[in-house]
Amino acid sequence: MRESGHRLIPVWVWALLSLAVVSITLFLFFTDRRPEPGPALIYDISEYEAVDKSRVIYAEVRRIPVNLRNPAGLVVAGEGNLLVAGDTALIVLDPSGGEITRRDLDVSPQCVAAGSDGIIYLGVGDHVAMLPSLESMPVPWAPLGEQSWLTSITVNERFVYAADSGNARILQYDRSGKLLREIGGKNDLENPRRFIVPSPYFDMAIDGLDMLWSVNPGRLGVENYREDGTLASAWHQPGMGLESFSGCCNPAHIAFKRNNVLVTAEKGINRVKTYGADHSFLGVVATPELLNAGWSPSGETYELAPVRDLAVDDRDRILVLHGPLHCILVFEESPHQKESP
Repeated sequence: MRESGHRLIPVWVWALLSLAVVSITLFLFFTDRRPEPGPALIYDISEYEAVDKSRVIYAEVRRIPVNLRNPAGLVVAGEGNLLVAGDTALIVLDPSGGEITRRDLDVSPQCVAAGSDGIIYLGVGDHVAMLPSLESMPVPWAPLGEQSWLTSITVNERFVYAADSGNARILQYDRSGKLLREIGGKNDLENPRRFIVPSPYFDMAIDGLDMLWSVNPGRLGVENYREDGTLASAWHQPGMGLESFSGCCNPAHIAFKRNNVLVTAEKGINRVKTYGADHSFLGVVATPELLNAGWSPSGETYELAPVRDLAVDDRDRILVLHGPLHCILVFEESPHQKESP
């Protein structure tokens, strides 16, 4: 019998080879020192968060504690009382911040509004709930569909407006809950894609002339609408500078002071600012350094920013609902840096 010309490699040689491969792999793994990514690849917004002190024209004068785990909505009601919605409750505070009452609810409100007649309106997921009084049971209005998510609600003498971020539209109701029209949604045949809403930040406010203003977050600005739903004016201000709005969806919240001074809150670069009726930049209310206290980004897609809502009280002070600090930050104009009307 002819013997084969091939010789088998001993087992101990295979063991040595395997050990050598493992050793080299571990050596490369622990000694690998790849260069850091270049500046263009590092997410660093510290340059844009810095605010010159001369641009800050407001001062924080007090903090009002809010006994809610997740405060979501704020509005100033009759007699200057503050209504704060969140968790499954509605809290009523007097103008000095003392708690008057707490109304437990079987729903989780995301936003709140109050009419001059004392009726309270809550945005609850896919519908509006009306509270004729603090003692009454919430009266739900017709649901708006599975994709609907109400992020803002506001009211004047004739209408209730609800901003539906899930469908990028504004619903206009009469005060009894009858749906009158849809602005910007698929049923708005003239402007079915009016709003660009990449995330659940879609806010509204009524100005001193009783007109509706809405954020158009994807276009980085605000828009003014007539009662019939037509666009009256638009102001978009994209950019990275202090006077502009950056990111994918800003401003996140808006409110109005006297003389139609617009108050805006941004996310990403967390700050609160004011603009004149002519859209001129007036100054900074709250800096990122102040608002970032107690908050740190988690990296989640729809992460909640520290500012949860804005309001203006009867003394024309700016009220900032701060989620992580569970309080309302109260700001007044600095005596030597008054903003022009």
